[in-house]
Amino acid sequence: MDPQTSRLVLCAVACAVLCAAPAPALAGDLLAVDGPRVTRIDDPFVPDRIDSDLGREPSVPLTRSTPRAGAARSAGRGSARSRAAARRRKGPTRGQKAVSLALRRALAAGRITRADFNRYRRLVTRSRATRKKLRGARGRELGSVIATVEAIALRRQLVGSRMRPLFLILRRNLEYWPRRTFPANRGRVSFRGSELVFEYYRGSGLQLQPLVNFTKANLLHAACVKPTYETCSRDRLRRLLREMTATSSVRGGFRAWEYFFTFGGGRPPWISGMAQATGIQAFARAWQLLRDPSFLVTAREGFTAFQRPPATGVAARGPFGGTHYLQYSFAPRLFIINAFVQALIGLYDYATITGDTTARRLFAVAEPEARLEVPQNDTGDWSTYSFRGRESTAEYHELLRELLSSLCDRVRVPVYCTTARNFRRYTTEPAQLALLGPGTVVKDQATLVRFSVSKLSAVQLTITLNGSTALDKVITFRRGSGSFAWTPKAAGTYSVRLASKELRTGRGLRTLVSGAILSLPQ
Repeated sequence: MDPQTSRLVLCAVACAVLCAAPAPALAGDLLAVDGPRVTRIDDPFVPDRIDSDLGREPSVPLTRSTPRAGAARSAGRGSARSRAAARRRKGPTRGQKAVSLALRRALAAGRITRADFNRYRRLVTRSRATRKKLRGARGRELGSVIATVEAIALRRQLVGSRMRPLFLILRRNLEYWPRRTFPANRGRVSFRGSELVFEYYRGSGLQLQPLVNFTKANLLHAACVKPTYETCSRDRLRRLLREMTATSSVRGGFRAWEYFFTFGGGRPPWISGMAQATGIQAFARAWQLLRDPSFLVTAREGFTAFQRPPATGVAARGPFGGTHYLQYSFAPRLFIINAFVQALIGLYDYATITGDTTARRLFAVAEPEARLEVPQNDTGDWSTYSFRGRESTAEYHELLRELLSSLCDRVRVPVYCTTARNFRRYTTEPAQLALLGPGTVVKDQATLVRFSVSKLSAVQLTITLNGSTALDKVITFRRGSGSFAWTPKAAGTYSVRLASKELRTGRGLRTLVSGAILSLPQ
């Protein structure tokens, strides 16, 4: 294989690995709905996917709230039969009855007004009528949102405080699906007159994503206090956080920003510690800038999430016995390190800005656990996404590095600073590559040409004798030792060229070593 072909092979192998992960959405890419029109715009305050993503969808062990696959299929068949029977008799289904009952109870308890009651009831009626007219994916997306509302009502969880966010989600889906542009999966959508950003989850419709909106609030704040290219808009920041306050709900006695769709086996409503803490951080920053006292009240009412165990709250027992703040309230044994670190940063910032002793205590309770967990996510050449879990993608590796660097700047704890430096080094240094032997082989006898490489790389071995190629192979190897099988066909001194190209960062970092192998006659 000539050198140019060899380089092409190395590039092809690298691309195959790097392109396996989905590319993050571009910052600011947004479908803006204005009446019947949908325009793709670039909003600089809509965050990057990686900065506001829920993360890799977890695989959650079965619990009482997570039915077995067979049971789920059976329930689905039963539900389908029930719906078909209901259509034949032209009467309401159990889910429809549950929603109506929840609305009447909320009205009777004074949780919603008569105007709310009438508006929500009309919305439900219109949504069901529209669902019957829609075909294909559009009908399924709207139907999924309707089914979620009904499922929450059947579990008697459709309480008054959840009605505003849930029916807002239902209304936006009703507006969107009949005729507007089909978004890409995880695409963002906004509606005229509102600062809220919705995110499309295939099979779950448009969903209000708290982390996206709180990250947007932080970007709006940054434009007002830091030298950026963007224009400060205090009005947009104020409007967004007031809308987020209005779409919160009461969960276990505290204010929460809940997710209302199934994700990774967790059924709605559930919360994320990362989103909750980012919200507390955003409200504190906005209070400091705008001096709106209601923002502090809203944030304080969300602290209890970090004092309650899952599945109500996010305070779990970590792998080292301390307190770990969860990414997902439904996954108490999944310790995602970037989410934990961001939760700590959010609490720390709120305590620093406001002097709030509760926030300071919540940070102090969990930070020692983070000191122990962070080194466990350092593999020696990369990071892991969760405790004893898979390696991070390049995007999540960089996100974790940035978060650790931010935490280092705040508390100056050596483990955060050192690990952040390690993670940067892993993305800038080429692999360390060594040819381990053998130095001598015997003609026509199979042997292994051994090497070591310090990080995930495409490794190419080229062996030549008097200008003729005897072996040319490219294989992907992880960190550690590897080998190539080879049988020398002639006696003599072979030239050996070993090359590597690391595969994680896309920087094309290369290493080249050479040597010789003496082949003896039999």
